[in-house]
Amino acid sequence: MESTTNIPRQALPDSEKNQEWREETVEAYIKQANFKLGANSYRQWLLKLYDYYNGKIDNSDYSYVLEPYGKKRENFPAEIRNYNIIKPSIDLLIGEKAKRPFNWNVIVTSPDVVTIKEHEKNEQVKENLYQWFVNRLNESGFQTGMESEEEIELPEEIEAMFERNWKDNRAIMAQQALNYLIPYLRWYNKTQKGWKDFLVSGYAFSIRDINNNEPAYEILNPLDVDFDKDPNTDFVEDGNWAVVRQLVSRSSVIDHFRKQLTQEQIERLESPRNTNRDVFFWYNQDEQIFHDEWDSYTEMVKVFWKSIRKIGFRTYEDEFGEVLEEVVDENYEFNPETDLDLEWDWINEVWEGYRIDGDMYLEIQPYAHQRASIDNPSKCKLPVNGRAYSDRNSSNISLVELGIPYQLSYNIYKYRLENAIAKSKDILAMMDINMIPEGWDMDKFLYFVEATGIAWVNYQKEGVQFNPQHQGVMDLSIKTIDQYVNLLRFIKEEWEYLSGITRQRMGEMSPYEGKATSQQAIVQSSHITEDYFRKYAEFEERDLQAIVDYSQLAWIDGKKGAYITNDGLQEYLDIDPDTYTHAEFGVFVKDASVEQEKLQQLKALGQSMVQNGAPISVIADIIDSDNFIEIKDRIGKAERMMQELEEQAAQMEQEQQQMEMQEKQEDRQFEADQNERDRQNKINIELIKQQAKEDDNQELLDSIEEFKVHMDAELKQKELNEKERSNKAQERLKDKEISVKKQQARQKKSD
Repeated sequence: MESTTNIPRQALPDSEKNQEWREETVEAYIKQANFKLGANSYRQWLLKLYDYYNGKIDNSDYSYVLEPYGKKRENFPAEIRNYNIIKPSIDLLIGEKAKRPFNWNVIVTSPDVVTIKEHEKNEQVKENLYQWFVNRLNESGFQTGMESEEEIELPEEIEAMFERNWKDNRAIMAQQALNYLIPYLRWYNKTQKGWKDFLVSGYAFSIRDINNNEPAYEILNPLDVDFDKDPNTDFVEDGNWAVVRQLVSRSSVIDHFRKQLTQEQIERLESPRNTNRDVFFWYNQDEQIFHDEWDSYTEMVKVFWKSIRKIGFRTYEDEFGEVLEEVVDENYEFNPETDLDLEWDWINEVWEGYRIDGDMYLEIQPYAHQRASIDNPSKCKLPVNGRAYSDRNSSNISLVELGIPYQLSYNIYKYRLENAIAKSKDILAMMDINMIPEGWDMDKFLYFVEATGIAWVNYQKEGVQFNPQHQGVMDLSIKTIDQYVNLLRFIKEEWEYLSGITRQRMGEMSPYEGKATSQQAIVQSSHITEDYFRKYAEFEERDLQAIVDYSQLAWIDGKKGAYITNDGLQEYLDIDPDTYTHAEFGVFVKDASVEQEKLQQLKALGQSMVQNGAPISVIADIIDSDNFIEIKDRIGKAERMMQELEEQAAQMEQEQQQMEMQEKQEDRQFEADQNERDRQNKINIELIKQQAKEDDNQELLDSIEEFKVHMDAELKQKELNEKERSNKAQERLKDKEISVKKQQARQKKSD
């Protein structure tokens, strides 16, 4: 029943996968995993990497320095200490990761996406053609009962628009689902923790699941996970098995397994056994921090593996005569009356199982939330995901591990520098004591030396012969101090060269470096660290894909909710289960370095954009946002609004010019008409006056004068009326112009 790897055979019918087989399988995978924390174990090495990051000293690393020739020396004037040069580099990358833009897009990868797109495009073309015919009929005088519309897009314009902007409604729904889930799952805080693990240990692990009908996401401690995957597979979720080993409280066990635990098992959790040293584990080699808490904590091991299941592909005809295919289990029997064909196959199936306190086996069963591909039902993924930084054809390594030789060398030469400083003395003068004048003591002699700078001597002392060679200078300073300082600087420069975290990137600029030189150094250093960011972004992309997939399973009955967008607006989530759960999505993360470079270039153009009339609110959005697509949409919207307002202003100006020309033309015509009427009136009046003179009719002459005065008054009144009409027309134009300017101001303020 067992293979050479001691794993029970997996290609078995469901009827043979009994409780004994399940427990043996779980136990076999636990034994395959390696969680030992011995002196030379790999788990102990991972633990030491975190100590190196935190700056803890392990004296065994310096035994050849502290115990020269195999013997430990006491009472040295210096002590080995840690001067951490690794942590600042790691912390810088952690800070940069927090500020890097993280943009993702969701697309529909289902085969029907092309059909839906073409259908919507054809419907849009038909609708526009129908409106085009309505417009033509209305122009011809037919009563269609519908209003004409302007700017009808032609089929080629619709084609271009769909190729450029169309997005499946299901993809929009999935994008909103991620926008809702990311703050709900505290995605950014958790992935920052995983990023730190990735830099320190070289591993990042996560578990994606469904709890209480909601997607769940957690970052796992690299010390708690072991796995098996193909050498050419980068991600743990595509591997064969994964084991997660954790220390948990009895309350956590009861919360999770309350419906499956017996009374005896619950009572046992009050005092967990943990008697097997292989079962017991701790996280600190110097202090077994959990050994006093066995009464409340116990070991829980989660095992996920890919078993093998037998299924059938049944081909049949429905009531309409259409040939269909469905998946059936191994107990299905071929029915010749309804079935056309039945083919059997073996596929992978993810299983899960738990072992509590060493021998309590619970929930050993097929995993309830299978992530299988529509095209390949055998392609499934584990709930546990993870990746290593550099494990191709070699053992894995991390950035901290790369820095350990430099950290040890730096500490050693700091130790030697401290020794050298302790041994270093000043430059001393050597003088014959007989040079002190007779009757003087040492204190008086030294006083005059310091007060006057003169050493008074008595060369006439009897019985004393002075030898000039006895006077000299002794140099007790250590010349190697400067060499140690230069060597320490060299070690840091070598570490910076290897890690890519140069002093310019840390904000340290030389006074002799120009701006272009410093920027180029920062850009070149970023090329070295970009591989870390890229590989971790791929890990995040896989986890986002899993979250979307699990949301489809969790929201099988739909989902409604609200969330806050990055710009502070409240959005609503409304998932239609019939649409959302039957699609296949793909999540793609954009290159953060490229996005960041585009954002920086756009932010640099902010001042010139303001000078060219861009609203201040748009510049504020650019500075505040880390999503280039959102910024581009906002700028495009603002530009369209500004263009519409400019077109309205131009139209207003054109209408004003036309009105002014029309008024001038009307004024000229009115003046010409008035002149012609005046001329005719004058002619008529002169003719009447001439006739009245000839007839000697004074009464008629008086009437003519009255008529002339009346005509002059009427003419003046018409001129006043015309002037008043012109003034009112000018006021209407000014009011309309003021209205357009107010609308522009409101638009800028709202943007």
